[in-house]
Amino acid sequence: MHAAILVSLLAAFASAPLLAAPGDPLPPLVANRRNLWSLQPLATSPPPESPTTTHPVDAFIRNRLQKEGLGPSPPADPRTLVRRLHFILTGLPPSPESVASFAANPDPDALDALTDQLLASHTSAEHLARFWLDLVRYSDSNGFDWDEFRPSAWRFRDYVIRSFLADKPYNQFIREQLAGDELVPNPPAAPAQQDALIATGFLRIGPWDNSSKLFNEQHKATAAHMADLTETSASVFLGITMSCCRCHDHKTEPLTHEDHYRFRAHFAGVTPRDDLPIDLAPQQLAIRKHNAPLESSIAAAEKELAALTKKSSRPSKATEATRKRLESRIASAKASLKPLTFAFIASENPNAEPIHVLRQGDADHPESPVTHGIPVVFPQPPPTDPAPARRSALASWITTPDHPLTARVIVNRLWQLCFNAGLVTTPSDFGHSGSPPSHPELLDWLARDLIAHQWSLRHTLRLLVTSSTWRQSSTDSPNTKSAIARDASNRLLWRFSPQRLTAEMLRDSLLAVSGTLKPSDGGPPVWPPLPDDVLKANPAFLDDNPEKTKGWYPSPPELHNVRSIYLVQKRSVRLPFMETFDQPDNFSSCERRQTSTAAPQALTLLNSDFATSAATAFAARFSSHKEDTPAAIRAAWQLALQRDPTPQESAIATRFLADHRPEDLARVLLNLNEFIYID
Repeated sequence: MHAAILVSLLAAFASAPLLAAPGDPLPPLVANRRNLWSLQPLATSPPPESPTTTHPVDAFIRNRLQKEGLGPSPPADPRTLVRRLHFILTGLPPSPESVASFAANPDPDALDALTDQLLASHTSAEHLARFWLDLVRYSDSNGFDWDEFRPSAWRFRDYVIRSFLADKPYNQFIREQLAGDELVPNPPAAPAQQDALIATGFLRIGPWDNSSKLFNEQHKATAAHMADLTETSASVFLGITMSCCRCHDHKTEPLTHEDHYRFRAHFAGVTPRDDLPIDLAPQQLAIRKHNAPLESSIAAAEKELAALTKKSSRPSKATEATRKRLESRIASAKASLKPLTFAFIASENPNAEPIHVLRQGDADHPESPVTHGIPVVFPQPPPTDPAPARRSALASWITTPDHPLTARVIVNRLWQLCFNAGLVTTPSDFGHSGSPPSHPELLDWLARDLIAHQWSLRHTLRLLVTSSTWRQSSTDSPNTKSAIARDASNRLLWRFSPQRLTAEMLRDSLLAVSGTLKPSDGGPPVWPPLPDDVLKANPAFLDDNPEKTKGWYPSPPELHNVRSIYLVQKRSVRLPFMETFDQPDNFSSCERRQTSTAAPQALTLLNSDFATSAATAFAARFSSHKEDTPAAIRAAWQLALQRDPTPQESAIATRFLADHRPEDLARVLLNLNEFIYID
C-alpha cells in the first residue's frame, strides 16, 4: 500500500506542468507556485458603483453582500459607536461625559470629528504601538535560561509610540527599523535622526541566548538570532513564511533553500552597539568638552594613586592623607562628569563574516557562501552604482510602491485591528498555506489608497472606522437568521463582530474606570509586584548575578498604575493577570491575539489583588453619593458601561446594596460581558 502511494505521488510530480522557463533559477516544483495571488501586481479596479453609498469600503462590501443575497445590518446606536471607537482607536473606554456630549450633538459629522481627535491622541499612539510590539516580539529581556534585563530596550518602545503619534509614513517606519543607522549621520543632528538610530533596536529585539558562551556555542546563538531576524522581517513586512526554507526548499511556497540565506545575508553585518552615543551632535560636543578636563584630572590622579600604592610598602600618615586626597579628587571629578546617552541599537560591520547556506539549517554544517539578495521569484532590482548598503537595499526593495506585498500586508493588519479579523485571516502568511482574501479587490484598493496617501496609517484607519460597514450593529436584526445560515463566521461583514478586550485593554480599562490610571511619557519600564510562587519558581530570579539583570525588582507602588504598555516585559515570565487573559509570549512574532474563555478568568476578575484593588477604587467613585442610592447606582453604570441602568437593573442593584458593600457591586459590574466586550 505504501509503495502504491509513493508511486502515485511520484507520477503526479512527474506529470505536473513545468512553468519554469529554461534558465529559470527556481526549481520546477517551486516555480509551479509562482501564480500565487499575493505575488500579482496590485489591481487597479475602482470601487463598484453603488446607489446607496459613496464610501469606497462600503461600496466593495455591499456589492459582495448583494451578490450573496445578503444585506448589511442597521447602524449601531450612538453610545455603542462612541464606546467602540474609543476602544478600537485608544484601547480605553470613553468617559461618561464623552458619551453624553456626543449623544447631545446634532451635527452629523460629530463622529468623524471624534475620530480625528482620537487618532491624533497620545492614548491612540500607545494603543497602536502595542500591536506593532506584538509583531516584532518586543521584550525588555533576552530570554532563554538567563533572561537578562535589557536596561535601554524601552527606547525602542517609546520610538514606536512617537512614530504612531506623528503618523510617520509606513515606508519610512520600515526603513528606519531595517536600516536607520545607514540612513542618518552619526552623531545625529536632529531628533528625527536620533529616532532612526533608536529604530534599529528592531534588529536586536528578538531573543538572544547569552548563556551559549558557557558551552562555546556562540555560533549557534548567532545563527538562531539571524534565522529569527530573517523570518520575523519576512513575515511582519511581507507576509512571507521563511522558516520552512531555512532547511530545504519551501514545501508550499515559491521559495528556495538559498532564498532564506540570501535574505539573511542582508543582516550579516548587524552589530550590537550599546556603546554608541545617541545624543545630538551639539550635545555630544558639549558633553565631551565638559568632560575632557575632568577625565584628564581623573587619569592623572589615578596615575598618582597607582604610583603611590606601588611605592608605599609601609603607608605613613602622610601617605594615607595623600591617598585620601587623590581618591576624593577622583570621586569628585567622576561625580561631575556629564553622561552620554546610550540605547539598544545596532550598526553595520562591513567586514562581517559571510553568510553560508546551512545544510538542514544546522549551524555546524555550513555549505556555500551567498551574497545578499531577494527571493528569486520576485523581479530582481537593477544594479545601481554605487550599490546601496545591504540593509538599505532590502528596505528600499520592501518599500517600493509597486511591491505586491508590503502595502497589502499592512492594510490587512489595520483591517484586523478594526474588525477583529483581516480580509486575509492569516495576516503574516500571504502564501499558498495561508488563507485567500475574502475581498481581494478591496484589499488591493486599500493598498493602493495607502500608497497614494503617502503611506499614512492614520488615513487608512480613519477610512475604515468612518465606513458604514464598521458602524453596523453587532446585535440581531431581521436578516440575522438567514445571514448566519449563509455566513456564520461573518466573513462577508454583514454585521460588526463583537470582540473581547485584550489583556492590556482590560487591565487599562479597570484602572481607567476606577480612576487610578496614571499617564506616562514613557521611559524605563515599571516593574509591578509578582506573587511569591512565581518568584520562587523562576530559575533566573533565584540565580541573579552581581549586575542584578536576572532578578525581579518591583517599582515603588505609586508608579504601578500606568498603561500596560509601560510595564516591564520579560520573556521568562508574564504577569499572572495578563497571562490569564491571553497575553502572548514574546519569543516570536504574534500576528493575532488568541481569545480563550476559561474559569480562571472569572476568578481573576473576582478575586485577584489587582481586580480587588480596582473594584475598591471604583466603588469609592460612585459611592460618594452615600445618601442617594439611585444616584450612586446610576453613577456606577455610567462609569463602567457608559449608560444608565435599566429600571430592572436599578431595582436589582438597590436590593443588592441593601445587603452588600459598594465594592461588591463594583465587582459585579467589572465582571459583566458588557464591560469586557466591544459590541
